Amino acid sequence: MVDPGNVKGKCLESITDNIIQSMAHHIAVIDQQGDILIVNSAWSDYTRINGGDPEETGVGSNYFTVSDRETVRKIKTVLDGTTDRVVVEYPCHAPREKRWFAMNVTPLMDFNRNNIIGAVITHMDVTDRKLLELRQQKDLDMAKSIQKRVVLEPIEQENITVKGFYLASDQLSGDLYAWYKISSHQYGVILLDIMGHGVTAGMMSMAIRSMLEGIITDEIEPGKVYLKLNEQFHKFFKSGRGYKNFFCTGIYMLIDTDEKSISYINAGHPGAVGLSGNESFILSSANPPIGLSKEPDVKTGKVQVSEKTKLLLYTDGFTDSMNMRLSDGESFILQEMHLNDDIHEHFEKIVSDLNRKDDIAIVSVSFE
Repeated sequence: MVDPGNVKGKCLESITDNIIQSMAHHIAVIDQQGDILIVNSAWSDYTRINGGDPEETGVGSNYFTVSDRETVRKIKTVLDGTTDRVVVEYPCHAPREKRWFAMNVTPLMDFNRNNIIGAVITHMDVTDRKLLELRQQKDLDMAKSIQKRVVLEPIEQENITVKGFYLASDQLSGDLYAWYKISSHQYGVILLDIMGHGVTAGMMSMAIRSMLEGIITDEIEPGKVYLKLNEQFHKFFKSGRGYKNFFCTGIYMLIDTDEKSISYINAGHPGAVGLSGNESFILSSANPPIGLSKEPDVKTGKVQVSEKTKLLLYTDGFTDSMNMRLSDGESFILQEMHLNDDIHEHFEKIVSDLNRKDDIAIVSVSFE
């Protein structure tokens, strides 16, 4: 008499084997010692097509003997239950084409005894994704190169020096700065921090960067520059789908070396820290970020300075990366400004050593 349970078990076993054999990914099942128990058709076909030896990669061979030491170590962490899954990407280039695969290792369980008896190793062809990533990386590198090329040369005059630098958290920076000589004694200096970071913020910063010279040299006064930038944000970025909440913080200064004055607008940005002689000052925010309000009530500020004056403008990536509140950051910057004459070189070194959480841009200004 036929045992129905035995027939059902054989049917399930046959279905399971058919499923494994039908899968497009290359699959091998190994035991605790690394001996190959099962391979599917895709695995065997790949070996044959690429001139491999079935005796080295087929049933009965040992997977560990054809794998490097690090791969064997990772597989064993699945076999001993240390990890639930291991994924390793690796190149496997042919003479006429480049190929990449991802090895996925999961435990083979004996559910009756609740223990691991081996591992299922799946090799997936990820060449299309890898080639796309390489093309995207090439495009990003080009965009990064373009972004660096548009950075302005420092102003180094007898009575004023303006320098800047930025370090991006990703391939492109959402921070940007610029400065322009408006007259023999007036200079416009601006630092902006685009919402977010990475590719989108970087591309937006480049679009805004193209507008700055015209806006600053035409409008000149801080309040007018703020309003013009705000108008441009609403005109170009608010009409596009997905950019309704797009904005940036920023600070713009009009420096007059004859009057020894700094007129400024701060739009939701960390306050610029200044030191004139022994007197310190902060150019604090009094306005919403650029692009948030369609008709903002603009508040500008002005400070008179004397003797030797130094200022530092920075984006909040600086204080965030130092795990400081803005107020603590201001105190720290002021302390370092008292101790160092060349604040640009000093703060560039500090920023370069940080574990950055966001884009960081810093602009230093000094004048007599």
